[in-house]
Amino acid sequence: MKKMFAVTAVVLFAASSALAADGAALFKSKMCGACHGPGKKGGDFKTCKLDKAAILKVLKDPKSVNPKATMMAIKGSDEELNAIADYVLTLRK
Repeated sequence: MKKMFAVTAVVLFAASSALAADGAALFKSKMCGACHGPGKKGGDFKTCKLDKAAILKVLKDPKSVNPKATMMAIKGSDEELNAIADYVLTLRK
């Protein structure tokens, strides 16, 4: 049973890492880094306190979280937005 749990954990970690890698490519292709990063107007994700659900909400409708937001909604499938959110979560480590 312990061995099965360990294998499952490794598979889930690998899948999570792959999604984060896809998220990094999407983050770059959607030009998120133009506004987000150290010293940029959109802020640095190292200090981001949002959980994944909140990040997804910001990606889909930034003004629903911050009415003064200048960020545009990110167009993409749920899978793509989840990958971006997973990547953003890795940036605060």
